[in-house]
Amino acid sequence: MKKYLKTAVYSVLFTVVCSLIIFTDPLVQSVLPPLIAIGLAFITKQVIISLFCGVWSGAAIVLLNSGNGAVFSFSSGFLKTVDTYAVRGLNDESHIMIVLFSLMIGGMVGIVTASGGMHGIVNALSKKTDTGPKSLMLSWAAGVLIFFDDYANTLIVGNTMRPLTDKYKVSREKLSFIVDSTSAPVASLALLSTWIGYEVGLIGDALKNSALNIDPYSVFIYSLPYRFYAIVLLVFIPVYILMKRDFGPMLEAEKRSGSGETDGERSAAGDFRGLKIPDMSKCKWYNAAIPVIVLIVATMAGIIISGLSALDGNGHSIKEIISNANSFKVLIWGSLIASLTAGILMVFSGTGTVTDAVSSWVEGIKSMITAMIILVLAWGLGGVITELKTAENLAFFLSDKLPLWGFPAIVYITACIASFATGTSWGTMALLFPTALPLALAMTQSGGADPLSYIFIVTGAILTGAIFGDHCSPISDTTIMSSMSSGVSHIEHVRTQVPYALVIGSVALVFGYFPAGFFIDPYFLIAVQLIIVFVVFRYFGKKTGV
Repeated sequence: MKKYLKTAVYSVLFTVVCSLIIFTDPLVQSVLPPLIAIGLAFITKQVIISLFCGVWSGAAIVLLNSGNGAVFSFSSGFLKTVDTYAVRGLNDESHIMIVLFSLMIGGMVGIVTASGGMHGIVNALSKKTDTGPKSLMLSWAAGVLIFFDDYANTLIVGNTMRPLTDKYKVSREKLSFIVDSTSAPVASLALLSTWIGYEVGLIGDALKNSALNIDPYSVFIYSLPYRFYAIVLLVFIPVYILMKRDFGPMLEAEKRSGSGETDGERSAAGDFRGLKIPDMSKCKWYNAAIPVIVLIVATMAGIIISGLSALDGNGHSIKEIISNANSFKVLIWGSLIASLTAGILMVFSGTGTVTDAVSSWVEGIKSMITAMIILVLAWGLGGVITELKTAENLAFFLSDKLPLWGFPAIVYITACIASFATGTSWGTMALLFPTALPLALAMTQSGGADPLSYIFIVTGAILTGAIFGDHCSPISDTTIMSSMSSGVSHIEHVRTQVPYALVIGSVALVFGYFPAGFFIDPYFLIAVQLIIVFVVFRYFGKKTGV
């Protein structure tokens, strides 16, 4: 109790001091709320308190800038954290849909667990997957195969693979790292995904008034080799798994897990301790496999149905259909159908009654409540950040006149910082494309470079920089959902993942975007980056048992 009281006192005092300082510099004002949230999260390991304090400080700064007194701003900011910013975070159709399908997937997992499906699939997979590395390779492969949406990827892979990796004493921190690394990176690289319409639309808008005669989708395709961070991360993970080497907080997590210990704060999603598991003889793998397959098939079919309904007439390409689909609505359809399927299987397999299925579904929903609170506060912080123009101020601060060869690297750095501070890759993309691409074209006119090749490089820098920042950010929804589905403390997931992301992200900057500014072949640069990352893990990492 003393620990939590001490944490609360320090958090409030820190927020009071920071909130009551009247800064005249808009940049300092705008970065203060995310810095408070992120800093407190690392210091206290209490992510809910930290996010609340971040929103609170931002609300107080907004009121101070409106001419209100310090005492009024601080006290009113405390109330506005909930009645204004948390409400605004939920007053968004896509956010409500995220909450709904997350809760329903939690409900589905509750039914699957109570019916013995999770235990059954672990028993089935363990016949061919008899080691920790094999279970992690299976997790990576599943993450790559579920390419069509990052949210579906995160929730399916984490919840499905967690019992298997637990069996072989793989740390949940490592599972969460792999789940997070195969969610947004895979969806952003996939030629057909729920990201395509958004990304191609931003590219098209940015190039609308240019003299370039090129299809935005072609720019997306040709920028793929310049997605250095995402490509190196995805390709290196299987090598990393087979190397069995870790360093930093991940090494500590692996040692704890190998000895049967935990970090003491396991999960935002819970472990379904309130559910009664049937006898092992009744634990059938298909009680878990079929609902997951139904979820995937229903989601993919829903994307096609939704995309076609948004288009007039026939003869549209798959790319157009997926680009016009409402992915959030589709995920709700999929999670609802999968929950129903799991309930029917529970009843017909004799592992529970209809009442048991409903109770298990509710228990699964309960396990997601903490994660949903974190998401709502993260969205509230996003609202404060938007109001204080954090991303715009960072972009302005970092976008001074630069040499042609250095511009891709600066765009990448700007995207990383903005995405990390705001917790949103899509928001970062929306900010940078309208400014970075026209500026890149203007620079090629004065520098005499090939405009198309340069646009491909800068596009890659924006898209993968946004992924890197989002991957590291404690307030990113995919980061939160990765820890949630993997059943690990959110701040432990961030603490163990960030050093690895920083290594690969730094290598992408130094050996990717700086030389890419000199138009060096991207495939050669990818090979160089993979070798360097391998050397870092080989000589700085230490052998683990998993």
